[in-house]
Amino acid sequence: MNFKYSEKEYIDKREKYIVRMPGYVPLVMVEAEGSIVRDINGKEYIDGLSQVAGPTGIGNRHPKVVAAVKEQVDKLLCNGPWFINIPQVELAEKLAKIMPGNLRKFYFLVGGGEAVEYGIRTAIKASRKEEVLGVYFGYHGAMMSCLSLGNPSHRRGLSPMAGFKQIPPAYCYRCFYGQKYPGCNFECANALETTIQYGTYNDVAAFVIEPMMGVAGHIIPPKEYFKIVREICDKYGVLLIFDEIQTGFGRTGKMWGADYYEVQPDIMIVGKVMGGGIPISAAAFRDDMDLPSEEEQEVFSTHSGSPICCAAACAAVDVVIEEKLPEKAAKMGEFMMKRLKEMQKKHPLIGEVRGVGLFLGVELVKNRKTKERAAEEALRIIQQCRRRGVLLQLSMKPHVGNTITIKPPMNIPKDLASKILDVLDESLYEVEKSLV
Repeated sequence: MNFKYSEKEYIDKREKYIVRMPGYVPLVMVEAEGSIVRDINGKEYIDGLSQVAGPTGIGNRHPKVVAAVKEQVDKLLCNGPWFINIPQVELAEKLAKIMPGNLRKFYFLVGGGEAVEYGIRTAIKASRKEEVLGVYFGYHGAMMSCLSLGNPSHRRGLSPMAGFKQIPPAYCYRCFYGQKYPGCNFECANALETTIQYGTYNDVAAFVIEPMMGVAGHIIPPKEYFKIVREICDKYGVLLIFDEIQTGFGRTGKMWGADYYEVQPDIMIVGKVMGGGIPISAAAFRDDMDLPSEEEQEVFSTHSGSPICCAAACAAVDVVIEEKLPEKAAKMGEFMMKRLKEMQKKHPLIGEVRGVGLFLGVELVKNRKTKERAAEEALRIIQQCRRRGVLLQLSMKPHVGNTITIKPPMNIPKDLASKILDVLDESLYEVEKSLV
């Protein structure tokens, strides 16, 4: 392949013209296929993070998505959101058939944060209430409302929105109440009721939560947690919003995190995998919800229901179903989890291994008794992995930057999944040697 500039020139020009983002890595990527990504020098990397928390969960550049986009490009590139386009309608119909319960009304956007924002606004208008609750360490996107619902470090220098508050999450490895699961009394779940009663004006429109927390480090609440949360939401007329941007479309071994917990949300936010690598998101609503009137819907997106994005998403949803990716994620996840548990016995840096399906987390600690976070060591380990040709991700800093998150494409071959773990094992040894 021929390029206009050298690798160094691209890196320098990026530095000159483009605003830096957290986690910036000076690698110039030029090509990808399946579970492999290639840089400008031709070096191959195994995609152990599905590019960024999951959008290439069906594999990079899946042939069906590429074909669908090429076909749509020849027909209609852009379509005003007030007009009908065929891929948008077909996508809504496909989603309605696989959504949990009666989530059958959709609004399509581009980024996940936009969809969360839209879901929150709709909940406020539909409920005629004004307060919204989230959990510590939650992450729902970069909109101001989303940043007010989770880890304060994500909105450093920005004030939270009035009426937006958080409660402790169900983080069993670091229980905020000093309890042990199983055998605890789920104070983390009951904190929702306490906060509604004493920390708000009893005017809570919605509780927004990831069924399994992605950016926080793949935190997996116990199944009982959401049963209690659902009951409390029903008791106080609070709409339960599941942010399934990272967990949806089979990632956890089930089609949805809601399926894993056997809990029905009132609103669900989806994205990432849905586009097969093309940006698209959606807010899904119960079809019996009293949604705001047309006059109250002042928010819309220029590219809502983009024909290109919806065509890609139609193909991606078909791939998830036809290739049985939830089942593949469950099976490969079991294989990788078994290996990770074996690695935990050998590596003192590993405090906990957790996950379901191909939504895996390895939390690193300096000391297993004190659980002091090994954030610096975790960063060094993923850098070692990258040098060895494996791309992995860290949970967000500060506070939780010590968990290595693993979420490769759901159709990753077993040999590549094994290679990810081999490289992680080698990198752990390398960093642990330097600590002696």
